[in-house]
Formats: sequence, structure tokens, C-alpha cells
Amino acid sequence: PDLNYSARSKDGRVIFDALPADAQGNYCGVLLMKMDDELAAPDTNPKKLRDLIDEYIPQFSPLIDEKNLAAIAKKAPSFLPSFRYAGPRLHEGEKTVVLGDAAHTVKPYFGLGANSALLDVEVLDECLDKTSSIGDAVKMFSVERAGEAESMVKVSRQLDRPGTLGLLAFIVPLILDSVFHGFAPKIFEANTLAMFQRTDYDFRGIQKRKRIDRINQTLVLGFFGYLLSKTNFIFDALSQATGQNLTTVISAVVGTIAAAVFVRKAAFFFLPGLAPADVLGKMQSKATNNDSFITPLGFKDKQEGPEDLT
Repeated sequence: PDLNYSARSKDGRVIFDALPADAQGNYCGVLLMKMDDELAAPDTNPKKLRDLIDEYIPQFSPLIDEKNLAAIAKKAPSFLPSFRYAGPRLHEGEKTVVLGDAAHTVKPYFGLGANSALLDVEVLDECLDKTSSIGDAVKMFSVERAGEAESMVKVSRQLDRPGTLGLLAFIVPLILDSVFHGFAPKIFEANTLAMFQRTDYDFRGIQKRKRIDRINQTLVLGFFGYLLSKTNFIFDALSQATGQNLTTVISAVVGTIAAAVFVRKAAFFFLPGLAPADVLGKMQSKATNNDSFITPLGFKDKQEGPEDLT
């Protein structure tokens, strides 16, 4: 089976991803580094680059021969695409549509870009079959896929927000979804990453479902908090035993339970060798709002600069 390999250094300096390149088992390696790293510049010293790889990702070093290493050291850095989508329509005139990466760009993880591009082609083919003219077909395609392109990029963005708060915004919902889905799978859906594998949900459906789950999770947590506040006899006893006021005792008990569940679930995401590279590598970048990655179709004056990774 095809496997993606990912490794990240503890200090965040190096992230290395190996993605399947062909049916013969060859892989395409992607080395991610901060833009201001001296070895991210063009025409760097191959020996220094080899020393870096040997130090940070030695398991991959034997797979990179000297010829390829010299080419890597010489080349100028490339930049990952920004999260962007075209809108509010995906057609121009009656004979032009934008689809695939031209309509929505996401990071090369989870298979979102390639799979969505194939689906764009399938939907366009269906639109051509359902309509009597190309003009009607491209308009129908725009209606069908414009909202989906926007939702896909926004969902992807939520999984890759930079900074410590961005990391928490990625992990905490996964933990909440894991707890609630395990407790009541008929009421609460699985986490967003798991829902990517579902054929009965498109990206708009995932967005809508996660909003519903968040509302229900908040209601359940609030209800249990209310019940706890009513069990005064337990908390009164704890308050008298500890000499703390009732509010402090209730907060401590609820916080301890929540922390225990959180730590138990969060431990999985910090296993050695586990690297959600699209999230953990950008701890110092500033977050941007959703409007910063909308590309109005037909306009070129709102282009966004490359991300701070190479």
C-alpha cells in the first residue's frame, strides 16, 4: 500500500515528508525549513546539508545520493501554496471554467487537492450531460462547485492555523470529537480528518456537521457543569475539608476531570515520530483571517505572498 512518511525535528528546524511518486515504490521527498535558515538558501554547502540531514533525519540520509544532495543544495527554495480559492463563481463567459488547483489550493496533505480535482472533472462531465449547451453546463458547474471549493479551503485552513493557539485549535477539536463520538456515535460524528474519508459528506457537509457537533458539545458540557453545581453536599464536604470556597472546589474538580480526559487523548498526538507537519512546523507565523485567501475571479490585485516555509 502507499504510505506517506513524515519526520519532524524536536526544535522544529527540519520537517521531511516522503510522498509516493509512482507505482514502482519511488518516493518524492519534501524538505521543509524556515525561509531564514541558512541551508534553505540557494547554492548552500552540500556537506553542511548532509550534516544537517544526518543530525536531524538520519533515517532518510542513506536514500539521498550525493548527486541529488548537490542538486538540492544548489536549487533555490520553492514555496508551498497559500490556502486560496476562486470565487464567487468558477466560470468566465460561456466556455471557460476553473477547476482543480486553479479553483482551490491546499497543502499537499490528506489527498484533498488531487481528489477534489478529479471530482471537479466528474461534476463538469455530469453538467455537460445534464444541459443542452456548454454555456449552461459551465454555469451549473459553477453553482455546484464554487461553494465546495470555498469550504474545502476553509476546512483545510482550520487544520493548519499557525502559532500555539493554532495548534490547540487543531488538537482540541480532535480530542473533543474523539470523546463525544466514542460516547454517543449516533449523535456526534467522528473528527474532521476521519470525515475526509466519508463519501456521504462533501466539504460543505463537513463544515455544517462540525458546527452542529460544537453546539451540542457545548450544551452537554454546560448541562454536566450545571448538574455538578447542584451536587452541593459533595462539594460542601470538600470545601470544608480543604478550607476553600465552594466555587474554587467546583472549578478544581471539573478542571481535574477535564484535564485528565484531555491529557489521555492528547498523548496520542505527541507520540515520538508522529508529526502533523502541516501544523507543527509553523509555530511563529501570524494567523490570517479567511478573507486573506479569497481570490476574486478575474482580478489579480489581491495576490498573497508565499508562506514562510521552503
